[in-house]
Amino acid sequence: MKKIMMLGMAVFFMMGLCGCKKAMMQINDNGVVTELEVSIPQTVEGILGDAEIVLKDGDEVSPSLETEISDTQEIVISRKHTVSLTIDGETKEVVMAGGTISDLLEQEGITLGEKQRVNYDLDEYLTDGMEVKIANQFSVEVQCDGETQNLDTEAATVRDVLTELEISFGQDDRIAPALTEPVTDGMQITVKRVTFKTLTETEAIEYETTYEDDSSMAKGKEEVSTEGESGEKEVTYKVTYVDGVEESKEAVSENVTKEPVTKVVRVGTKEESSSGGSGRAVVSKKAFYDCNGSGHGYYEITYSDGSVEYQEF
Repeated sequence: MKKIMMLGMAVFFMMGLCGCKKAMMQINDNGVVTELEVSIPQTVEGILGDAEIVLKDGDEVSPSLETEISDTQEIVISRKHTVSLTIDGETKEVVMAGGTISDLLEQEGITLGEKQRVNYDLDEYLTDGMEVKIANQFSVEVQCDGETQNLDTEAATVRDVLTELEISFGQDDRIAPALTEPVTDGMQITVKRVTFKTLTETEAIEYETTYEDDSSMAKGKEEVSTEGESGEKEVTYKVTYVDGVEESKEAVSENVTKEPVTKVVRVGTKEESSSGGSGRAVVSKKAFYDCNGSGHGYYEITYSDGSVEYQEF
């Protein structure tokens, strides 16, 4: 029994001489926390070796690698990162050791405006190769298909806004402003649907009237020798509708199905002369009656110059 007690005292004495004890350590490696039990006192470098954590050139450690740890303590590793930062369409590379999105903005002297948004949470830890984008947010109004939609968007162009709202459009639809226009705050975008229809209609063709001189008729007298008659044609139209309302109607082809008949009017040109004048005189005037007993007929008038004229009665 005495021998066992002496052995225990010896072990206790040896532990006191070396001063070794165990402690739980926390290692925050760029936001990833690892807990492990280590022997202390020990340097930070030794503890990281026990945890099999490898440092790269440019990484920062707090406390420093040479610091001897004698009690429970957190070790923070800030990894060196190259981050792509885009703002107002311009991109640059930023090198930082550790930190969050918020730290990046603070380092670069950037204060987000009311209408600006970043594509990560502000407390997100930076990682190597991260692409951080700061975009302006705009309030826009879109009118399409009888509806009005209001949207807060980070879209760059009108096309991007329509894509975000899942609004499809055809090549004939009218979009204002143009699809390539940059988005601005308060912008009003309209999409008007344009459709076409083909119609065929039957239309009348007005007849023409021609006049022919007739020397056998007294001057000033007119007679219709051929009655006029309207023709017909089939006209094909292209009709344009904007949001369902007819805007224009354009004839694209026509086919004449019935030709019009020209009206012909005879116009007398013969000058009348009196018996007492110096012109020709009536030599004879004979009446010829129709055979049907109607009492109508015509006069055969012979003049002194030998000319003959016929007049109906």
